[in-house]
Amino acid sequence: MRISTAWSQQVEVNALLGQQSKLIQTQIQLGTNKKINNASDDPLAYLTINNLNKSIAQTTQYQTNITTAQQRLELEDSVLQNATDIMGRIKELAVQGLNSTYSATDRSAIASEMEGLNDELMSIANTKNANGEYIFSGFKSSTPAFTKATPSSNDSATNTTSVSALAYSGDSNTRSIQIGLNRQIKDGDNGLTVFGELNTTDSIANIPAGSFTNVFQGIEKMVTDLRANQPNDASLNDLDNSLAKLVSARSSVGVRLNALDDQNTTNEDFLLGMKSVLSNTQDLDYTEAISRLNSQSLSLQIAQQSYSQIKQLSLFKYL
Repeated sequence: MRISTAWSQQVEVNALLGQQSKLIQTQIQLGTNKKINNASDDPLAYLTINNLNKSIAQTTQYQTNITTAQQRLELEDSVLQNATDIMGRIKELAVQGLNSTYSATDRSAIASEMEGLNDELMSIANTKNANGEYIFSGFKSSTPAFTKATPSSNDSATNTTSVSALAYSGDSNTRSIQIGLNRQIKDGDNGLTVFGELNTTDSIANIPAGSFTNVFQGIEKMVTDLRANQPNDASLNDLDNSLAKLVSARSSVGVRLNALDDQNTTNEDFLLGMKSVLSNTQDLDYTEAISRLNSQSLSLQIAQQSYSQIKQLSLFKYL
């Protein structure tokens, strides 16, 4: 079989190009510190790397969500603690007002303090977070949860409050946030759950003590009765029920904060495992790559020298 000069030179050119390609690939790996940079390097490994990166990004977002939920729930916990403290003081005043030795003047003074505390409690119910959202308004977070209209002249004259003066402007929804692949958690509570449903059937004065489910109306009823010098023991039930709602809400917040801590640990462990697998799949063995680069550089030099010698071979030199 005859071997042409062109064929033998082409073989050397192919060998030279092959060595150059290997050298360039190693140089790219050293530049990126990754052994897999393109799908052509290793299709299966490249797919694995993409999937791992997606999972890491998703879990990192879950961690961000956990931080956000923790901030919101910690704020709510602090607010509920303040509300509970205020309710404790209101309960003390209510017990004093029921004391038979107290005069109408004493009870009027107690009613004034209790009313002020009720206003403070409503202010707490309209707390905003760092983003300016009302934390107890459900999805209507740009609207104050509870509002109290100015009493009419009739109401002012009779020391009564119409139920229509009190309004809940939020909604009954609660926002959930994704903290894991198959796990969501509520990052807040609506005002109706925490402070109770409003009674909208009649004026405060005409609703029997002991039948209120809303904390503000229950306190207002006690204030109205104290100013009329006719306190009712049943109002204590309203206050106790409202206090129980606040304690229950705070307990629920505590449970969710613990759940966030647990999920945060789970996500961190998962991230650590995925990053380890990603590193083993993708990261370059720098020492091995340097050694390979030196070997490939030497092989390229030899191929260049070989080609330089081969291309000089021709029958025309001997004719």
